[in-house]
Amino acid sequence: MTVTVTNEPQIEDVGAELQSARHHALVTAETVGSPAGARSWIPLFLLAILTILAAVLRIIATHNDLWLDEIISLRIANAVKMPWQIFTAVHNDNNHYLNTLYLYMVKNHQHGPVYRYLSVLWGIALVPAGYWLLARRSRLEAVILAGLLTCSYPLIHFSSEARGYSGALLGSVLACAALIRWLAPGNGKRRSFLLGLTYSTALAFAILSHLTACLIWFAMAAGSFIVVARRANRIRSISLWIALNSLPAGVLALLYFFDFRFMRELGGNPMPVLHALARLLALAVGWPGKEAVTVWIVLVPLVILIFWHLADEEKKGEPFPIFLGFIYLTPLICVFALRTIFFSSRYFLVLLPFVYSSAAMMLARLTRSRAGRAAAAALLLLFVAGEARLYLNFLQVGRGQFTAALEFMETQTPSSPLVVASNQDFRSGIELAYYWPRVAINRQLQYVPQGTSSPIKPEWYISHQEGYEPPGPAELHIAGQPVWYRVAYFGSSELSGQAWTIYSHQPMR
Repeated sequence: MTVTVTNEPQIEDVGAELQSARHHALVTAETVGSPAGARSWIPLFLLAILTILAAVLRIIATHNDLWLDEIISLRIANAVKMPWQIFTAVHNDNNHYLNTLYLYMVKNHQHGPVYRYLSVLWGIALVPAGYWLLARRSRLEAVILAGLLTCSYPLIHFSSEARGYSGALLGSVLACAALIRWLAPGNGKRRSFLLGLTYSTALAFAILSHLTACLIWFAMAAGSFIVVARRANRIRSISLWIALNSLPAGVLALLYFFDFRFMRELGGNPMPVLHALARLLALAVGWPGKEAVTVWIVLVPLVILIFWHLADEEKKGEPFPIFLGFIYLTPLICVFALRTIFFSSRYFLVLLPFVYSSAAMMLARLTRSRAGRAAAAALLLLFVAGEARLYLNFLQVGRGQFTAALEFMETQTPSSPLVVASNQDFRSGIELAYYWPRVAINRQLQYVPQGTSSPIKPEWYISHQEGYEPPGPAELHIAGQPVWYRVAYFGSSELSGQAWTIYSHQPMR
């Protein structure tokens, strides 16, 4: 097939930019100039179907109990008197600015899923944003990526939760898609301005949604600096690069000045960085193994394959592989730079759309042969099956079953008030204060903190676990108290939530 490119724009840098332009022409010929290009409505039709599916999966996933961090965010929204105090007066790491602002506006609503609708909206929008990210390269790659984003259990999980991760994901992907197009040769002034504005505002939006978006911004800023520094008019290119990144830098500086230099971290159960990354990637591909070792047996070859693919793509002069390389290095930087044993899997969530981007490119590459198409179809089926298993389990346990657990204790206790103790005073205090009035309207609950001497002895004991931890032991021995017997377990999903093991002094059969 012969491709003729006419009216080619004048390009100052005849090195990397000309190579990129040739690659872009070939990609355009393969996806638009071919007979399949005449059926350009098919990818858009598939994108519409995937977007609708994404909406259904995420809306269904909102119908479960709010968990601890969502309740804390709602309490923040209820506590502030004016909207600007969300940015200047809270100083709490559970304050995800735009999400808290939304909760402030809907705080008087009594229907729990409403608190999650903003995240749902951003999660649905992520699917067409992912399509736009790869559409310049290939519509096939774009459709595959849209499908991976639609069915990904971690992305469904966090786009159906009243927190800021979903906005950070959307803003990061939009920024990357705009930056790739801004760096492409042949843009007019108006188009360059609009793409640059999209990049800057999308990053500002992502940072205001959740600060983990900085992982993507720093990687894209480093990668794009390398690209513009190679160009002939280096001073002008670097000046434009500075202008592009000034808005997100200004937003981050203001947030530092007004808020997170005073930040108080609530923390959580210890988890090393590598284990957190392994668990997230295992859930992202639907791998059933729980131990980090089994996960890395599969992931190490995959990581090697991804970096080989990026090196091969970079030879074609595309900036996207450079961005991806820097993005994939951020976990390694965290391993060596962060001296902490607590690092939740969700802190790496913003990396997932870009991991899926590499997967989409490699799967599309397989389709060039009959055997490769069969292999790609098999891999996609395995992915969907693994994610469906995780999703169905999530629908059963949610982010914790607090209402069901309290109803169980309430029905098993004829006396009043209900007296409860636990191994987590802070968590229990927040969760019980929120859910008990919704379970038993005219009945008291008395909570006995740890280490206090009270004439009233607790009848129930709540042991908190993370979703990835097993239930508490069959018997619990606490100094100065009778033996506690495990009588029920109310599980939780792994990525966020609280599981409760319920104990009583009287064993139940």
